[in-house]
Amino acid sequence: MTKFLIYLFLSLRLKIILWKNYYSNLEHRNILQNMPAKNYFAENFLTKTLLPFPYPVQLLKIAPWDKFIEQNGYLDLSRKLNLKVYTDFSSIKNLWEEFSPCDSVFDLWEVRQAFWEGYKFDPYFISLVRGKGTREENIALLPLWFNSDPPNAGGGDDALASDGQKYVWYGSNWPEDNVFFSKNDELIPLLLVIAPKPLELACIRPKKEYSFLKEFPGVSNEEEQKYFLDISHTDTLENYLKKLKKKKRYNLKRDRKKILKLKPQTVINEKSHIEELFRLSIKRFREQFPDEPLEHSAFEDNRRKNVFRTLINNAGRYQFRLISTIIKGCVEAVEFGLVYKKTYYALNAGANISKYSGIGVYSNLLVVEDAINLGCEKIDFLEGDNNWKESWHLDHFYQYQYKKL
Repeated sequence: MTKFLIYLFLSLRLKIILWKNYYSNLEHRNILQNMPAKNYFAENFLTKTLLPFPYPVQLLKIAPWDKFIEQNGYLDLSRKLNLKVYTDFSSIKNLWEEFSPCDSVFDLWEVRQAFWEGYKFDPYFISLVRGKGTREENIALLPLWFNSDPPNAGGGDDALASDGQKYVWYGSNWPEDNVFFSKNDELIPLLLVIAPKPLELACIRPKKEYSFLKEFPGVSNEEEQKYFLDISHTDTLENYLKKLKKKKRYNLKRDRKKILKLKPQTVINEKSHIEELFRLSIKRFREQFPDEPLEHSAFEDNRRKNVFRTLINNAGRYQFRLISTIIKGCVEAVEFGLVYKKTYYALNAGANISKYSGIGVYSNLLVVEDAINLGCEKIDFLEGDNNWKESWHLDHFYQYQYKKL
């Protein structure tokens, strides 16, 4: 009898909880559907639950995107969709692995997670959902985090400094080649409309499938170009140099010979030398901008150091490359890169330029030679000229960006 009463009590309690959740869910749906569009983002109801809710069609009818939405027939489509927000790591990892094309090293979960290990900003993944119950399917995903740093905290070469108090890509706006996770590219505008603000999405890969987005308010080209070097038909460093214009080839060979006379030693993948890269980068910025404290190396922030340490530890699907130049027993230059699918990503470097003129060029040429020797077809030198890429006559193009501030 006692067991029966306990069972009855627990059953009734469970039913009460389920009914409360049902009515709370129902009330939440009604509020969301009837809420004025101007109040939607301020209320930010999406952060409060993982339950799916109807897409708030009223948002599509306001400026600046209302004309784009109307001309492309999104109103009817939106009524068939629900929304869901994920913030727990088990869910977001599974969703990332489900949607990521894994074409670029920046598409890999372990690379993005290295940035989270450094900064630990809260994730915020918005999903468009089709169907209900057992037929529920995530059909588009916008993977974000919220950078809780103060706005414009810092400067120098730290792209995260301008991310403060904004929603940005999960892993920050520093990783490039970003793509929208969608099983149908036509769903992307619905993600951008529903995304919280202030929002800034940088370094979007300019796929031909995204060309229609150039008409969507807030989408534009990045301010700086992305640079790369095609080495698919280059088998030696000397052959690469032969392809350059005469004056540039002369200058690079001159700097290279200058360092070779010092009989440098090249060391590959000594993990401890990542600390030397940090030291050299910080030193270089302080020498270059002695009276401008905001112009500093990103590695002044220990969180950025932890990102690069974790990138080394997470290697598996990709390789890491640390190329160190040692002169007279001291590490005077370090290059750091990742290799994935025959692309060599030159992520960062440090060099004692004030002591050894030409060592920056020498160290860069080691990267080119290393990429050729590894059988890579392309070197990705990332976005921004950094006062040297344009002069090397690298190929380049603009990535896209989206801002909703």
